[in-house]
Amino acid sequence: MSNPVMSKNPYFRNTEVRPNQFGTAQSGTQYQTDYAQQYGSPAYQQQFGSQFNAQETMFQAQSAAGNDFTAAYSGADVMSYRDAMNKTGILLGITVVVGVLTVALLGANPSAMMGLAMISTIAAFVVGLVIAFKRMVPAGLAVAYAALEGVALGGITGAIDMIYPGVAMQAILGTTAVVGVTLLLHYSGKVRTTSKGMKYVLIVALAGIVFGIVNMVIAAFTGNNLYFSNPTLGILVGAVMIFVAAYMLINDFESVQYAVANGAPRAFAWTAAIGIVMTILWIYVEVLRIAAILADNR
Repeated sequence: MSNPVMSKNPYFRNTEVRPNQFGTAQSGTQYQTDYAQQYGSPAYQQQFGSQFNAQETMFQAQSAAGNDFTAAYSGADVMSYRDAMNKTGILLGITVVVGVLTVALLGANPSAMMGLAMISTIAAFVVGLVIAFKRMVPAGLAVAYAALEGVALGGITGAIDMIYPGVAMQAILGTTAVVGVTLLLHYSGKVRTTSKGMKYVLIVALAGIVFGIVNMVIAAFTGNNLYFSNPTLGILVGAVMIFVAAYMLINDFESVQYAVANGAPRAFAWTAAIGIVMTILWIYVEVLRIAAILADNR
């Protein structure tokens, strides 16, 4: 699993069951019928029955040992796909609103805005680390992370937009386009992630992070930013990282489907949502960087 928020819990494991996306009893019944027709055949049971029985035994043993995350939930207590998407929308809305307020209140003082953005970036990083080690993320922690990211990204975006007017809107539109296409590919079923594919993109992502750290060190001591001094390299690295993040975003949505199929409790929607939001904000940062590089070379 790519997202650390989505790798701490058995709810995010694939059970090959379609999600209760529409959250109604009728749709749940329909999915049960579809599932029974597709997976209830004698041939399928003979091939995979032993595997499922082994998994069921494992989960029962965990439950007997007092594992809170294997408890059974039903009815209104079960998370639906819609619950996760609603929480994702709430967190993204908080990030956007806080970012706009940051620019509106501190836009006349760029140094103060950037100072606050740097502090918020560090705070968001710390909260993100805490979230990564949580098996179930509480709503308050998810909202705090979204608000801190709003201050950080709002301040950084506002400062860059003062230097290169129009870059902020380009970054917003570019991110919307990338996320929209990614969602379309996910819902169409044309793109599905694989364990081998995730290994490759994780390697590329780690390489990109290392390159970013090296670039920051070089920029701090020499004032030479590799992204801007070599725009072709900067755009290429940014494009590759956007592709990697988009692939991981598809994996995030698949993980939500698995959590729904595994009967995750409704409160678990905040855990799913914050994982998706982290990936979307990563895409935004990469799009913003590319837009700034292009603007710097006009």
